[in-house]
This record gives sequence, structure tokens and C-alpha cells, in this order.
Amino acid sequence: MKEIFNVGETILLDGTPLALVTRDGVKAWIEDGIQHSFRYDRVRDPLSGQMKYRCLYEKNGSDMPFALVGDPDSEEGARVILFDQKPDP
Repeated sequence: MKEIFNVGETILLDGTPLALVTRDGVKAWIEDGIQHSFRYDRVRDPLSGQMKYRCLYEKNGSDMPFALVGDPDSEEGARVILFDQKPDP
């Protein structure tokens, strides 16, 4: 599964829905030569209430950003991956 579109609770960015992508999905973009960029924004972790960072990807030519999520087949499922600090580039 390369891209996941959340059909339950909608994840929004500035009022616009986000699509979801796994790390394997990003690897597939790279293998397929799909140009993309990424950035981090701060969000409140719904479990801890702490401010954390999430990674957003944008494919060139697409106007929908993708939030990085875990593998849907993992124990945690396709939850948005949150970082305590911005990872080093």
C-alpha cells in the first residue's frame, strides 16, 4: 500500500484534508522518480497534549499534502508519526 486516504476521522491542515503516506510509500515515490518535498509543522499530540512535529510531504504537481503515517499492518496502525524534535536533515 503506497498511499492511504483516511476515511475515518479527517486529518486537516489549515482546514484542508490531508492524504496519508507511509515510509514505504515515500520509498516507492523515490524509486518511481516522483519529485517531492517535505516539511515539518507543529501539532498537539492528542494522547499527551504536548506539542510535537509531524512530517508533511508534497508531490510535485499535486495540491494535496500527505502526512507521514505508520504502516497500517503494524501494531500502531496508520497513525500519524509524531516527533519530539525536528529530525536532522
